[in-house]
Order: sequence, then C-alpha cells, then structure tokens
Amino acid sequence: METSDISDKSERMRLRVAFLNWAACVAIFVLLVVIASKFSSGVFGNLAFLFYFAAGFYLSRAVLRKIVEWHPMYNTLYNVTSTKLKFFFLWPLTYLFLFLRLGINKVL
Repeated sequence: METSDISDKSERMRLRVAFLNWAACVAIFVLLVVIASKFSSGVFGNLAFLFYFAAGFYLSRAVLRKIVEWHPMYNTLYNVTSTKLKFFFLWPLTYLFLFLRLGINKVL
C-alpha cells in the first residue's frame, strides 16, 4: 500500500465541514444562474454550466472520498463508478440526500 493511500484513509472530514462545502457550491451555482438570467449575455450562463461540472468534480474528489468509506464487499468497479458518476452529474440532490442520511445515522 502506498503512503498516499494510508494518508487518505486516516484523513476524515467532519459532516459539518462537508455540508458547508456543498452549501457553498450550491450558493455559488444559484448566484451564477440568477446573474445569467438577469443579463442577456451568454457568458454567465456558460460560466454557470462550467461551474456545475467543476463543483461536481471538486465535491467528488474533496468531499465524497473523505466522508464515504466503501465496504470491501461492495467495493466493485461497477458500484463505485456508478455511485461516483451519479454524485458527479447530480451533485445538488445526491449530496443533500447523503447528508440527510448521514445526519440521521449520526443522531439515531
């Protein structure tokens, strides 16, 4: 096992910090969409489109890998890639549901 694998596994992210990262991405995306709707220029629309995918990439790399630990039985190529792609393309909803589930699990 490489040292980078060891440091990634020991480095966990608190749920509150992960939620704040997601909330900041949602707020910036909504702000870009509102600005794009106010101006007839397509620059802000393109920027919102690019930010949507950049935020999905950022959340998948920086947040998802630090709050989700894959069980060895379900750590298959199909399960991991389908979940990561779902979280990449549909990040506003999927992360919200993930945080709700993790919050309920933490409380109960």
